[in-house]
Amino acid sequence: MKKVVIILLVVCLVAVAVIGTVGTKNGTAALAAAPAGTDAQTNIGEADGSTDDPGSGGEVQSPETETAPTQESTQEASEAGPASGRLDYDALYALHDKDEKVLRIGDEEERWGDYFYILYSQCGQIENYFDSMAAYYGMLFHWSDPIEEGTEETFAETATDTTESLMVQLAALEKFAEDHDITLDEEGLAAVEELKRQDRVNTLGEDATEEDFRELRQKAYLSDEMYDRIVLQNVLYQECFNRLYGEKAEKLSDEEALKYLEDNGYLSAAHILLQNTDPETGEKLDEEALAARKAELEALVQELRVIEDEEERARAFLEKIPEISEDPGSAYYPEGYTFTEGRMVPEFENAAKALEDYAISDVVETSYGYHILLRMPLKADAIIEYGSGSGDARTARMLAANALYGEALQATADDLELSWLDGAEAPNLLDYVNP
Repeated sequence: MKKVVIILLVVCLVAVAVIGTVGTKNGTAALAAAPAGTDAQTNIGEADGSTDDPGSGGEVQSPETETAPTQESTQEASEAGPASGRLDYDALYALHDKDEKVLRIGDEEERWGDYFYILYSQCGQIENYFDSMAAYYGMLFHWSDPIEEGTEETFAETATDTTESLMVQLAALEKFAEDHDITLDEEGLAAVEELKRQDRVNTLGEDATEEDFRELRQKAYLSDEMYDRIVLQNVLYQECFNRLYGEKAEKLSDEEALKYLEDNGYLSAAHILLQNTDPETGEKLDEEALAARKAELEALVQELRVIEDEEERARAFLEKIPEISEDPGSAYYPEGYTFTEGRMVPEFENAAKALEDYAISDVVETSYGYHILLRMPLKADAIIEYGSGSGDARTARMLAANALYGEALQATADDLELSWLDGAEAPNLLDYVNP
């Protein structure tokens, strides 16, 4: 079995993600377990093409733009129909009774019905991908095709491998909570019930009954027991984090947070930017205006460098930012950006690397305009990014705690062996592809 990689285990749900797109059993299924990724933010000077950050602006290095499908390719795909072959889910499901124990993970045995729900969901994602590629690009895929160029692993093998990994993740979080004597209190159990209510309402509307919702779950082969288990894990995942690190990671020490930043090559730098475009028209400034802006910053560098006390120099620099800097992101990062390699445009990153703490750079030119930088010492509570969904600030302490938590869950997963019980094995999906 492949090594299980623990992700931020919001094992998906809320069933809107699991069930909200469920159609019929001929292949349309939704995601069973979805990682909650960290949203990268973009600020003036960053190399990421994202624009989630409040106040972000200016030119960034954009990723390559994917070519849109042509009318001819879309027409060809439409005529060709969906990707070749759908899985016969009913035949697959009939391999075992839903309550038959087929897997052992660590010391616990798992039922076929629970395994099958995860498998069904993973296969549904793949079939949705097949349909999308056929409809938009005229590319037809089959379950026997390699999942990516240069590999031998097929889509069918990926589906079963991923299902096993997700089953181990479920068991790992439960084992982790048990090892740390963490259970849900009344508040946590109430949160579970609220998630269930939200699932039902978001999926079927306010007037839907629990029986309506159960019937819909059953269409996706999702038993009441497995559904309860997944919802509980959403709450348990956060509860384990809160108990170990605190809701805002306040239990993590400064030393651990700073070690995370240092180990991952983080730098911190404040800057003052004068843009090379007219803020009202967006047009490029002429040479005379650009020279005047550069000269203004050169004079400011000399003014600030004569301040001998490091902390006083830093205060003077930071006070100038709201007065003259034209980076709107500075309002959200008042003490500068804390970033790792590749996050900022090269000129900005290289200038920051060349400075000692509290030192001020010469004028640096980037595609945004002219900057001067102040190298800052790393801080445990420095804001690293903002969540695009919530808009909440994520500090170095929080990122460090999340990393440590992930490592701890990974260690638990690595200690859990998965084996098939006698008379059971991972199904060969290629045997169940409809012509």
